[in-house]
Amino acid sequence: MKILPYPQKSENINGSFCIDGNAKIFCKSEFQQQAERFADLVYGSCGFFLQFTDVIEDAQIIFARDENLPQEGYVIMISQGVATVTGSTSRGIFYAVESLRQIFNLDETQRQIVCNDCYVEDRPQFAYRALMLDIARHFFGPSVIKQIIELMSQVKLNVLHLHLTDDQGFRLQIDKYPLLTEIASVRLGSEVTVDGESYINDVPHGGYLTKDEVKDIVAFAESHNVEIVPEIDIPGHFVAAIAAYPELSCTGTVSEVRKKWSASKDILCAGNDKVYRFVEDVLDEICQLFPSRYVHLGGEEVVKDRWCNCKLCCERMSELKLDTVEELHTHMIEVFRKHLESKGKTVIIRNDGVTKNTDERIVSQLWTPVKRVKDAKKADAERLVIVAPRKKVNFNRTYKALPLRRTLKLNPFRGIKKSERANVLGVEGAVWTQHIENEEQLYFQLLPRLDALAECAWSKRRKDFALRVQKRLAYYDKLGLNYNRKFVRKKQAKPRVDGV
Repeated sequence: MKILPYPQKSENINGSFCIDGNAKIFCKSEFQQQAERFADLVYGSCGFFLQFTDVIEDAQIIFARDENLPQEGYVIMISQGVATVTGSTSRGIFYAVESLRQIFNLDETQRQIVCNDCYVEDRPQFAYRALMLDIARHFFGPSVIKQIIELMSQVKLNVLHLHLTDDQGFRLQIDKYPLLTEIASVRLGSEVTVDGESYINDVPHGGYLTKDEVKDIVAFAESHNVEIVPEIDIPGHFVAAIAAYPELSCTGTVSEVRKKWSASKDILCAGNDKVYRFVEDVLDEICQLFPSRYVHLGGEEVVKDRWCNCKLCCERMSELKLDTVEELHTHMIEVFRKHLESKGKTVIIRNDGVTKNTDERIVSQLWTPVKRVKDAKKADAERLVIVAPRKKVNFNRTYKALPLRRTLKLNPFRGIKKSERANVLGVEGAVWTQHIENEEQLYFQLLPRLDALAECAWSKRRKDFALRVQKRLAYYDKLGLNYNRKFVRKKQAKPRVDGV
């Protein structure tokens, strides 16, 4: 059965099922929206206006409730002229409709819908199935973000992690600090490489999301069962904001948004009370915009040289009786964790920011090599983790450096003890955009890797991926999206699940 991602259980049954213009739908009231969405897909494919009925015996398509199924699980039974779709929540029914979309070929134009009778029982392997999109290095606006949300939801990914801030740009309207959009959102040049030589051009690059745009994106995401997790990267990767408010740094001398892609030594001053007020003010506005359970604080690649020579940072270390700047880093993250916890939020940081003193309630995103993965787990056996190994799911890398088969080999449990596997919250892929300047490049790097990511996050199997993804490629053609057309190799058809 060519469903992507691969369902937990599926089998064909003798017989066939047909939907024509006389077919009727029966549904429970709580599933009305998803039943209507299914009817819209049928109309788009065949031009049939399916009628709804209150008499279940008159229906050929039934949307029913079974409270014993997992929240995101569903069952599809197509037999003896009736298609019965069962779930415990609208989220489960949403994913059932996406599977029906594939079973019935609803992205294709057809005169009638015919399929083999079948049984599908499905549920996700992980609750957190995410893609990170960097809109800080190169800005991508609402239309692109919405398109990606729609593509994600079709393959049952449910979290879009938006990387909103970095050294090279601050991409969110913050009312209390208008210079973040006036100054921090505009980069006056970018590092480019031509024939192996790097230089800084003088081409300005800017853009940011307004609050109204964010509200619209969040509402769109919610209608597609996608949660938007915002990220403000601290204390490093913050030069753009510091350029607008130089007093936030240890030196006070930063004057422009960073043009180079490498991490900067200019980071937030950990000894300045104004910094803590500033970040909390920004987080407050972010919490008002994004209803997500999580806020990502980055925390990675923090070059702490400035702290070692900063009077305020040294005084703060003495006051707190801290021995190292790493402990000062942990202290800063903890201050913001407590602030966000008071607003009902859980903090995520990348695992190179996790230490033995990092609060166990902070989720660790495991993106660095295996040794760091193990170290992060040893820091606290109770910590929830998100598996995001950059060598397998950083989709900004070339297909030569990261062939699709390597992503499909991802084993999210590699390097994690069996007793701690329940702590794996989920899987996340990433698209960093230092060298992705336009939509055509973005979609080429992302597709069909997005489908491989979904396979790893939802399913425990990778059987016949290259065959099952063909419908997705045809759909990308229909939408006019650029994608990698040369990825299929025989050895990719049945990838062996390997380690991180």
